[in-house]
Amino acid sequence: MKPILFVFIPFLFADAVNSQSQSNNFNVADSAGKSSQWEIQNVEQGKLMLLDVPYKRQGQDSSDDLTITVAKDRAHKRPAFIAVIVPDNVQQPTGIYLKFSKSYKNEDGKWNVEMDKSDPIRVQFEKCDDEKKICTARLSGGYISDPNTDEKIDIFQRFMEFDHVYFLLTYSDGSHKSVPVPLASFKEQYKAINAEDVPTFGR
Repeated sequence: MKPILFVFIPFLFADAVNSQSQSNNFNVADSAGKSSQWEIQNVEQGKLMLLDVPYKRQGQDSSDDLTITVAKDRAHKRPAFIAVIVPDNVQQPTGIYLKFSKSYKNEDGKWNVEMDKSDPIRVQFEKCDDEKKICTARLSGGYISDPNTDEKIDIFQRFMEFDHVYFLLTYSDGSHKSVPVPLASFKEQYKAINAEDVPTFGR
């Protein structure tokens, strides 16, 4: 039997998408804007792609950051890992839920968001650091194992196929926060560094 929270997760995502798509702060047509440009750092084995996404919980004045890090080994086309870092004030045993969507224009020329019909993906935290006050979820190779079947779910491929990823954070007081991240810039920038790093005759 699925946990009670899991049953309500799709409704939480749907509500968040509906609210955000109607908000001036969430313009699906501007997915490749400067706000979603990833920072790229050179490291010994390749490159790191980093994106800080500020968000505010309802009723709070200060903002928190959700940070995504993608490690790209120059010898391979796929990432070495994808990491998601959030403040440790979330409900830690729950982890993070991921959901993806695509955007399209309707007959009136307005942008709409269509959620992926598959179940939300639960990602457990690898560790929480009390000193730094952060929790980290790490996806080795860009994959996660389905807890029910042990089959690999290709999160990286979904990053490349969809237009947005949503991270649902839950809190001990029963509240939740959905953080949307446009993926247009990620796809463009990842393809660019991949073309630089991997020989066409190679892997």
